[in-house]
Amino acid sequence: MSEFKITRDQKILGIDYGANKIGLALADLQTKIATPYKILIKEKDPIAKIKEICQQENIEKIIVGLPIGLRGVNSEQYKKVADFIIKLKQEIKLEIIEQDEKMTSIYAQKLMRETKTRKPDDAVAAMLILQSYLDEKL
Repeated sequence: MSEFKITRDQKILGIDYGANKIGLALADLQTKIATPYKILIKEKDPIAKIKEICQQENIEKIIVGLPIGLRGVNSEQYKKVADFIIKLKQEIKLEIIEQDEKMTSIYAQKLMRETKTRKPDDAVAAMLILQSYLDEKL
């Protein structure tokens, strides 16, 4: 069940925050299907670009993959993503939800090999993070 009233064109943004790149995916709330969107290279202020995308795409909420790890141990990447989420919440006044991203990069690479997809795996990983949220929550 949706937590808010769905109107036409509302979307959710999925984010896979990596060491050098940020994968983005979009989901339309009517279809509840996530698709790869784009990759941001972390050379400039990625949060400003994400904010711009949120305005352009009519984003209602953001789902960020959090690398909890197989044993639940907080890794260095976990800390980087957690810091990114804090900054994102300070700059973007939308609901931002953390989603366990366990194994999504591995699944993304496997999916790309099986389907011979040429989309960058960061965007595919973001799609998998977002789709897992949609499947669990909506």
